[in-house]
Amino acid sequence: DRSHNISVLPRQRKSSTLTQAKKSNSISIPFPKMKEKPEWWWRTLACLPYLIALQMSDTGFYIQPFMEHYELFGDLVYYVPGAIKRLPYWFTMIYFFLAYFGVVKKKEWPHFFRYHVIMAMLLETMLQVVWYSSNFFPLIHFNGAFGIEYWAVVALAYVSVMLECIRCALAGKYV
Repeated sequence: DRSHNISVLPRQRKSSTLTQAKKSNSISIPFPKMKEKPEWWWRTLACLPYLIALQMSDTGFYIQPFMEHYELFGDLVYYVPGAIKRLPYWFTMIYFFLAYFGVVKKKEWPHFFRYHVIMAMLLETMLQVVWYSSNFFPLIHFNGAFGIEYWAVVALAYVSVMLECIRCALAGKYV
């Protein structure tokens, strides 16, 4: 008998207040206010994680086929990052553990320095995520039709982002 309509869920009540959007951007990350520019040694030290991340990255291997394909850029192959790959494979794991537990988790270090250390580590991790996820696309795979150009663009974008982070660290501000 379908004449009985039994409601299992309670009826929704209409609210008397209307929902309104906020005027401010609620997604912004609250950085601590810097009362003064950090000392020069903190700013210089904040650049080191970016330089290490640049050396640990595979951007040199991404750019190398592009430079070999187009002979115009042939001499630049000696200036690309990746030299730290000659160290043992466990070096990166020890570096990340020491940097994270020795610097980022310690409240004694200035926030400015801890911020730049974790930013460099996250950018290196982001490059690895792009590398793994890009292998699922056949046209931009290393042997794909657009592989050489795609990886050259990824590597140059990564180097550009790293240089911008280094510039901000030397200027004494957050990225």
